[in-house]
Amino acid sequence: MGKLQSIGRFLRHLFLPGVIGTVIFLATCILGSEQVPDLPPLLPWDKIVHAGMFFVLSAVCYYDYYRLFDGNVHLKKWIFWCFFIPVIYGGGIELLQLFVFTSRSAEWGDFVADIIGSLLATVGAIYYLKYRDKPKKNLSL
Repeated sequence: MGKLQSIGRFLRHLFLPGVIGTVIFLATCILGSEQVPDLPPLLPWDKIVHAGMFFVLSAVCYYDYYRLFDGNVHLKKWIFWCFFIPVIYGGGIELLQLFVFTSRSAEWGDFVADIIGSLLATVGAIYYLKYRDKPKKNLSL
């Protein structure tokens, strides 16, 4: 594969995580809290949304990284790029909300929810990697 094709393939697999990361950035930094609709107070919706967004971000990163390397992933690098980088990104967003986008509030709970979302995607990715090649049992009746 030529160098130009490699670069194109690499960029193609960075595009979707980049778009999702941009949407998360815009949603969490630019929108003021008055623009978010009120939801029933039964559940901590804000934390569920944070966890969900970071689950999706990490899951897309895992998927794209897996496809980029044709399923031959180095586990430590995979986890670094798809868990730690999104978690650092989530922490950066909270710091930006604290110091730059002051219409939003930075919360430790949001950061913890980001970590939980990325962690759930990591558990799913490792589970998939562990069991993808296991032979399926045939049940005969």
